[in-house]
Amino acid sequence: MFSDNLWLAVTPLGRLGGWRFSRVLAFCCVVLLQVAAFGDPAAPAAPARDEVVSRFRFGPLFEYRATRDGGTFWAVRPFYSSVNDPVSDTRVSDVVWPLCTFHRNREQQWWRALLAYGTDTDVNRDDSAWSAALFPLYFQGRTRQGEDYWALFPIYGHLPHVLLMDDINFTLFPLYLNYEVNHVERDYYLWPIFSRMGDEPEVKRTGVFPVFGQTKRPESRNTCCFWPFWTSAVYDSPRNPGSSWMLFPLAGRVDREKEKQWLFLPPFFSHATTDDAERWRMPWPFYETVTTKTSEKRSYWPFYGDTSSGEEQHCYAVWPLFDRFTLKGKKGREERSRFFPFYLRDTLYQNDPAGVEQVKETYTRVWPFYARESSPEGSHLRVLELSLIRHSGGIERNWAPFWTVYERIEQKNEIVHDALWGLLKHRTTVASALSEGVAP
Repeated sequence: MFSDNLWLAVTPLGRLGGWRFSRVLAFCCVVLLQVAAFGDPAAPAAPARDEVVSRFRFGPLFEYRATRDGGTFWAVRPFYSSVNDPVSDTRVSDVVWPLCTFHRNREQQWWRALLAYGTDTDVNRDDSAWSAALFPLYFQGRTRQGEDYWALFPIYGHLPHVLLMDDINFTLFPLYLNYEVNHVERDYYLWPIFSRMGDEPEVKRTGVFPVFGQTKRPESRNTCCFWPFWTSAVYDSPRNPGSSWMLFPLAGRVDREKEKQWLFLPPFFSHATTDDAERWRMPWPFYETVTTKTSEKRSYWPFYGDTSSGEEQHCYAVWPLFDRFTLKGKKGREERSRFFPFYLRDTLYQNDPAGVEQVKETYTRVWPFYARESSPEGSHLRVLELSLIRHSGGIERNWAPFWTVYERIEQKNEIVHDALWGLLKHRTTVASALSEGVAP
């Protein structure tokens, strides 16, 4: 919609790294989050409860249970836990979670131990694709095409299909770096100062980064001098001709047929208009308004903000304490209210075949006192609730029992009360245990 990162968008480095750099950064964040792994990426969004036929607990420290279909779970908390489900052919083992975890789902498996992690697409085949790494120093594996690779950063390495690139090769980085994107090869010497790029039809690049650089394409010409302090571009595309420039960090200007924008002390002060939107930042991030033909956004951060469109209604106050949103879809809608971290209520509505809206699921958490899930099939109440993550298999297996002093589970025609890890337990069978409906 708008050219936010103008100094990236109008330079050779921007074309190399504008959209791509943001995705590489996002990829790295995902890797780090998986390595830290406070959430469990293998945990289902809404795990179903097993039909337990036997269970033994010694406080929160030891637990063993078996299900009717042959599944087992046992744990010596917080040191070790193990799940074996023969129906879904799934096995999960945790060692002092979140430090170490091992997951097997049918023929696929993945594992993580501190900053080391690995995957195997088919443990039953010797020629399957696999990978292992000690992030960010050592990487090794085999691709789906059968190519073996390894890398010891920053000494030497070859990494195929990583960081949104086709191939990466390096030797004594940053002395030498080579990678390929969209069948265009790039060589860097003393990265990122000296570079050589493979043949790219109708594209000509000259310069020595960051002193001077210019990239000429059939429909644009991008120039930088002492990047990122001066960048400019001329666009000859008949769809959106014009020009742009930026003297960072003082001022910038975009003057194209479908976009007009000025910037002062970017990114703090700016005004931008396109053929269907207008945006003010005075200064960002404290004041921002965006108006389009179908939506409106106002933000007076951190005090108040709201967004309104045909499918979404969202507002916040005293960020990040309070927020509320409603999201509508073809099959239903979701409503969520939150007063962080003390209160959360999430309700899913679903349209039946006749188009009548029905409550599908409700989740309420009053931290740290209790959390309750309910649906037309039953409900689950837990006291206390210290976790702020609703669906996390690792927390449920290894830590939640330490603070769960009471549970009330309602399913089918049965209500089960469980207190103090099984020391007090009461089971009630009723003609209709769901007479309460979906309570808050």
